[in-house]
Amino acid sequence: MGKEIDHLQNSSKSFLGETMKILTINAWSTIQYPTKALRTASIVKTHYRPNLYLMEGVCGYELFQVTKTIHITELRINDEVVMIDDPMHWLGMKELAKYSSGRVLIGGLGLGLIIHHLANNSKVTHIDVIEINKDVIELIKPLLPKDKRVQIHHDNIYGYSWVHGHYDTIILDLWVKHNNKDIELAGQGKANTGDIVGTYLRFKFNNPKSKIYIRGHRNPSINTA
Repeated sequence: MGKEIDHLQNSSKSFLGETMKILTINAWSTIQYPTKALRTASIVKTHYRPNLYLMEGVCGYELFQVTKTIHITELRINDEVVMIDDPMHWLGMKELAKYSSGRVLIGGLGLGLIIHHLANNSKVTHIDVIEINKDVIELIKPLLPKDKRVQIHHDNIYGYSWVHGHYDTIILDLWVKHNNKDIELAGQGKANTGDIVGTYLRFKFNNPKSKIYIRGHRNPSINTA
């Protein structure tokens, strides 16, 4: 893993009559993945030019500002972006990993950002990662930290053994934005916000003592990031 951030600054700006907390990024570097493709899955390099970008409340920021062009890594399935290591996603996963402990279940592998952060968490004893796309597993698994606690399974997260798995921490990262109104299951077609709530309730009902986090949700009790 490279240097995560060379220099960060905090600031606030008035935008449409509201004061927003902004994270200023002068340089950025996370995981050093190669550009690579494997059937339906591919790792692609892109960049963010100087501008304001959505942070969506991660770490308390509504926006992040890039002052110099930064390089970003994307995971694509059938040429559709399903995960990216930009500040919002990388720092969000870092926060979720910080609040994890015990036996951890992760729904969705993506770029494996959460694995890089969980590798530094000594409170975690075991990690099961469930990914439905075999190409993603074969592409990303060799690039992950070598950690005996991590087991990656080619399966559906909604399977009985996972929903009823008695985990201490459950992190669900299954959805990507489709447009301004819709979301979709990563690489699997359209979904809706009801799927997010329904999934949370399903896992919570069967794991009432577990910490259950859903990346991207704005409720801090569901998403500690």
